Amino acid sequence: PSLSSSSRIVTHDIPVGVIPRRLWNDFREPSVPDFDVSIYLPALKTMRSVVERMKNLSNSIVIEANLNGEMNLKIETDLVCVTTHFKDLGNPPWGSEDGCQSSAQGRVLGNMVEARIDIKKLQQLLAGQQVNPTKALCNIVSKRIVHFVLLHEDVSLQYFIPALA
Repeated sequence: PSLSSSSRIVTHDIPVGVIPRRLWNDFREPSVPDFDVSIYLPALKTMRSVVERMKNLSNSIVIEANLNGEMNLKIETDLVCVTTHFKDLGNPPWGSEDGCQSSAQGRVLGNMVEARIDIKKLQQLLAGQQVNPTKALCNIVSKRIVHFVLLHEDVSLQYFIPALA
């Protein structure tokens, strides 16, 4: 018997077109539907390690949050249900002064709002963050979409992950 090992380097060429500054005004941020809950995220490094472990068990993950600053990451299969709880995260103070409106105004604080998303898409988002953002928040439109906003100095990165049916 012999033991052999080999390595392979794979390179992907992805074309990138840089938009000239003079054309920036031609582009607008996508409109965000009224969300049911908005919550600050825990440390992305912590979330990444939780999602890494969960992805071995399921193809989808349920993100649920409420207006009490609580968020859960949950997977459910025929054999197991695993939930990670995050508490005291805080909720952004959305109001009319910044133009963002939320349909959360009439909600009961403890009621959870959830969306089931593709766990691989969430993992890609978390794995791609090389710089820890100053603030990271998550907006959930119940059973429709999860909208992540990562703020770092003058840069705002937004990610939209649609809910699975």
